[in-house]
Amino acid sequence: MRDMFGPAEKSHAAVRRRAPQVAAAIVLDEESGVRRLRVTYRDAGPYIVGWGGTAYEWRSGPASGLPLPADAERAADSIAAALGALAPPEPSDP
Repeated sequence: MRDMFGPAEKSHAAVRRRAPQVAAAIVLDEESGVRRLRVTYRDAGPYIVGWGGTAYEWRSGPASGLPLPADAERAADSIAAALGALAPPEPSDP
C-alpha cells in the first residue's frame, strides 16, 4: 500500500504550520506522477519543491536544483525565508 502521507504531504503540513501566510498546495508532476509542493507568497512564485531522496530541493524558480533541509519543519522555514515570509522562531527548551 502506498504511503499517503509522503514527503510532499509532510512539507505541506510543515509550511502550513510554520508559515501559514504562504499559499501551499500539493500538485502532481504529470511527467513523473510524483506529488510535489507548490508555494507562493505575495509576488514570489509559484515555485515547486520536491523530495530528492535524501532532502527537499527546489524544483523550479531562481533556486532550482538547490537543496533544502531534509527535515520538513526546517525546510518549511527555509521556504518561507526564500519567499520573504516570516516564520515563527523555534520554541526554546525549558
